[in-house]
Amino acid sequence: MNFRDELVTGLAGLRTCDADPQRVERIRVRCLAALEAQRRRERSRRPRLADWPRRLELSAVLGLSALYLAVAITSSLALLR
Repeated sequence: MNFRDELVTGLAGLRTCDADPQRVERIRVRCLAALEAQRRRERSRRPRLADWPRRLELSAVLGLSALYLAVAITSSLALLR
């Protein structure tokens, strides 16, 4: 027997669970509420914790770009003289 046959045989032995629709709805609502609470926590934490590396990177890129532009302009003007 290969792996697939063993898997199908194992899955066939599992019983099906027909849950009460009201219970399913309660669980779904509870899960959605937990996910929303987690999203809110992440959003409230994100500006304090995750924003500074992005701002630092942006500042470094802008600074290096300005420096590169200044050197390029200076070199271009030196060639024209």
